[in-house]
Amino acid sequence: MHLHQSPFTPRALTLAIATSIIASQPVSRVIAAESSGGQQSEWHCQTLANGQWSCDPATAQSIPAQPAPKAKQQVRKLKKTASHIKPAAARQNATLKQLLDWQPIQNLSAQRRASEPFYSCGAYIEPPRPGKDYTGDTNKAPIVAESNESSYDKDSVATFKGDVTVRQGSRLFESDNATLDKSRNYGQFEGNVRFRESGVLLVGDKGDLQLDSGRATLENTAYVMHEQKARGSANRIVRNEDSTLELSDATYTTCPPGDKGWQLSGQNVTLDMDSGQGLAKNAVVRVQGLPILYTPYLSFPIDDRRKSGFLYPTLSQSSDNGLDFSIPYYLNIAPNYDATLTPRYMSKRGFMLENEFRYLVGNTQGELGLSGLLDKDELKKENPYYNDHRWLINYRQQTDLTSRWTAEVDYAKASDKNYLDDFSTSLNLSANSPLNQRIGTRYLGGDTNHSWQLSLDAHQYQNMNQTADDPYNKLPQIKLAGNWLASNNLNLNYVADYTKFTRDDNWHYVNETLVNPSDNVYQSNYDSGYGIKKANGERFYLETGAGYSFDWNYAFIRPAVKVQHVEYRLTDLNETDVITDLNSSYGNFTSADYTESPKTTVPTFSIDSGLYFDRFTNIGDTEFTHTLEPRMKYLYSPYKEGQEMNPVFDTALMNFNYNSLWRDSRFSGHDRLGDANQLSLGLTTRLIEGDGFERVRFGIGQIIYFEDRQLWISPNAGIDPGDTDQDLDTDPNDETERLWEEMKDSVSPLASELVYNISRSMNIRQDLMWDTSNNKLDSYGLYYQYKPGERRVMNAGYRFLRQADRYIKNEQDQNTGLTTDNNLSQTDLSVAWPVSNNWSAMGRWQYDLTNKRNLEILSGVEYNSCCYQVRVLWRKWVDDDDNIDHPNSKSGSGVFLQFVLRGLGDLTSGTTKEYLEGIKGYAGDEK
Repeated sequence: MHLHQSPFTPRALTLAIATSIIASQPVSRVIAAESSGGQQSEWHCQTLANGQWSCDPATAQSIPAQPAPKAKQQVRKLKKTASHIKPAAARQNATLKQLLDWQPIQNLSAQRRASEPFYSCGAYIEPPRPGKDYTGDTNKAPIVAESNESSYDKDSVATFKGDVTVRQGSRLFESDNATLDKSRNYGQFEGNVRFRESGVLLVGDKGDLQLDSGRATLENTAYVMHEQKARGSANRIVRNEDSTLELSDATYTTCPPGDKGWQLSGQNVTLDMDSGQGLAKNAVVRVQGLPILYTPYLSFPIDDRRKSGFLYPTLSQSSDNGLDFSIPYYLNIAPNYDATLTPRYMSKRGFMLENEFRYLVGNTQGELGLSGLLDKDELKKENPYYNDHRWLINYRQQTDLTSRWTAEVDYAKASDKNYLDDFSTSLNLSANSPLNQRIGTRYLGGDTNHSWQLSLDAHQYQNMNQTADDPYNKLPQIKLAGNWLASNNLNLNYVADYTKFTRDDNWHYVNETLVNPSDNVYQSNYDSGYGIKKANGERFYLETGAGYSFDWNYAFIRPAVKVQHVEYRLTDLNETDVITDLNSSYGNFTSADYTESPKTTVPTFSIDSGLYFDRFTNIGDTEFTHTLEPRMKYLYSPYKEGQEMNPVFDTALMNFNYNSLWRDSRFSGHDRLGDANQLSLGLTTRLIEGDGFERVRFGIGQIIYFEDRQLWISPNAGIDPGDTDQDLDTDPNDETERLWEEMKDSVSPLASELVYNISRSMNIRQDLMWDTSNNKLDSYGLYYQYKPGERRVMNAGYRFLRQADRYIKNEQDQNTGLTTDNNLSQTDLSVAWPVSNNWSAMGRWQYDLTNKRNLEILSGVEYNSCCYQVRVLWRKWVDDDDNIDHPNSKSGSGVFLQFVLRGLGDLTSGTTKEYLEGIKGYAGDEK
């Protein structure tokens, strides 16, 4: 073949085919052009089966035939030769290789700076170039090739010099020189080699390409991924015939150019685009050049597909577990199955293995988790489970039988009540205390006007508190609830609930006894309870009601009626004990009142009404909408006798606050019904800015009682007067006296709430309940927050709640019979604030004013750079079961370290984030 016989420019064809193979695409469309602005022609080209190529003109205009060569080599010289631009290009390439499109934060636009995270030092910004904003399919775009010089010798070697450029859509390939050996189907690119694609830049010294197989290499390469803010380098990058990439002596980091904060390096790194998997051998993580982690094998995903391999390890130190190290391994079994295996070593307790298996089959999704020590617990000090096997199981599944019908399983069980306190877990538990053990099904029926739900559950609980009674199990619970909008104003509702309540024989917490003085080990003791609290049985609850709504722009009136009915079938009662118990707890209870099938029916009537007034007003330079919203609600439910025989299965007296003014009952649950003849009066006023921002909201109200309340839950019920070993925290007699006072008051405490948003970043909230009958404080809360940004927050709070006196305990944690003040009175101060560009300080202090003790002290510092975060915390705390009168070693303290590599993950402990959740409003970025 001779040069003059070719109907195309050789350099255009050569670079077109080379670029197409590098881009892993067959040559489809080529435009060859000279940078001098000569005539341009378009050609369709394809690779033949033997590795050669064939091109045909695709335009009406053809390139004039070139004369036959008169010498060994023909060279086309342009206005600029490669030698004129090579030094400048080399300097440009070296700078590009060093900076990789990096722009410091001060060079970014105001809009871009606002979108950057707080720790950002800048961003990788791709400069303007042809094809940068191309939005079509790059693979189908024409290929445009340019250079300053081109030649073709008799040995079938094409040479191109000076500003060699090949572009296809958004892709751009540049170099100083390029040669192509047609006989060997081999191409070389040398000098300032650059490859760009949307979000990617590769900069190297030279590269080569095997045209018939597609195998290509690029040497001494630096790369950057703009959106991920990730960069790195490799001595050699090889693209194999199967499209896999092999990197030799490669690095990866999210630190900006010139910052050696952290770096991941691998002797050999393989990237498989087809499977979405990456593999690094002899991987090392370095921080400031110091190696902190080595692994001979590290598998990782390179796209959103799941990938088997080790996840980032965690490391911590605590007084209970000692050195605590774990490293999870993720196993991608199939697209719809995966598992996570987590080996864990605790220097004070031994080895543990945690396994979580997840699946998705049809309309069913679920997970099975198993966790436990491989051997017996090795910790002796203060551990009642020393030398025991300790484990946890968690099984959850949900099946959508139809679009409206679902079935669920939620079962978790632990070897003992201290398991979660001692070890915690990464298993996906639905609740921690108590653990749920439930199987159930639900059906949603009806339409927009009439909706209803039928559910069937078998729900058991495992108590995870050593010093508390076990809750009742619901085996089973069948519930039907519905709401019918009969018209625009009339609403009907109904509830039918059948539940069988049971619990184990030894459910009642009695006390703790010291069983091992040398190791300070206590044992919790339980019995089957006493009196009415021994009851198990069935409860059937019915409720039906109707409400009508009159609504205007300035007012509303909403009358409502309902009827509630509850009845029981009780078992496991001792009649004599129950009569004695209820007579001493409630008074005037005789054998004639005893029944194992009590029932109660109570009607309720209410009428809720309110007015709405508003006006425009100016305060300073700001215009507000000022509202005045008086509200009044009358509620009547007659008192029904005999409810002392109703066991307290799931019912409690709720704390009084501003929202209590508008409730239909003082009790949660269904075991106490009715007993209200009252009028609630309230007034709310608000200041609202033009954009809807609520500057101030203040509400105040009180309930006027027309009759004394007679329905209550006695604190003495279920307490055996003959058992002197019971470990009672609060004095039931003092609590009874307080309840009787409240039931005889003619008015409720005066309830108020205030929310004042001083600015968009500063607010004060106050909740005040004042006992006007006795002229004393019932409860109070004052909270202040200043939050000018996500990383800047200051909180100050105070809580007070009047409570029954508590018993004073001796050093053996036993009641002395003496009581002391137990009102809740606590302060809570917390702060997280930057003290410099990189450093932040944080802390929290909770103090118990009643008992004069620190509940929690937390202090720490945090360092944030562009590429990593270091957090060091010191924390001291008291446990829930701590002896207030004689504090002991149950109080804990520790130092916690967390190190986060931006873009790579947390390589140490994740516990500090949990502690910092107590600083309300603080958002610790750990990406």
